[in-house]
Amino acid sequence: MWLDGHRTALYRLYDDTGLLLYIGISHQPEVRFEQHAKSKVWWAQVARRTVEWFDDRPSAAQAEAEAIRAEDPEHNGTYSPRRSRKSIRHVVAADGVEEISMTLARSKLTSLVRTAEAGTPVVFLNHGRREAVLVSPDRYREIMEDRRTVEVLRRLSTLREGEGGTEESARVIREALDIVKQRLRKAS
Repeated sequence: MWLDGHRTALYRLYDDTGLLLYIGISHQPEVRFEQHAKSKVWWAQVARRTVEWFDDRPSAAQAEAEAIRAEDPEHNGTYSPRRSRKSIRHVVAADGVEEISMTLARSKLTSLVRTAEAGTPVVFLNHGRREAVLVSPDRYREIMEDRRTVEVLRRLSTLREGEGGTEESARVIREALDIVKQRLRKAS
């Protein structure tokens, strides 16, 4: 991941009684605090912050996981010892696709990109549901070619039904033939 080599902060957020609310990492903690302020209901409780810097993101991510397990903040879900989260997982699914919860993916992104580049799609889960897929650039091009093919076939079927003029018919047929030629070149 492009941030792996950057200094990264491990931060802790406390309420006014000293209760640990949240532990997180960021290479720009002040920006992250602004994001929390906009999106987290518990942010109004934050009275004190501590920041500890690490030389790189993987070290900070490891320290974050260990700190959450050991200190059990109120509002962390991932790594929290008191939360039983069946939806947080990193497994190979029955269909052969690697699935990983987005909350776990952050610290593993570099290896996940390598997995996708090697040809195995990686599915990101959000609350146990497949939300996004990481694929290699080659697979992405294949998908886009397939989408183009489907679109040309859809347009061909409307031409058969008498819609569109002669010029449009010729253009669609040329495009369909171009797709067939490309696929034949790839196959040989």
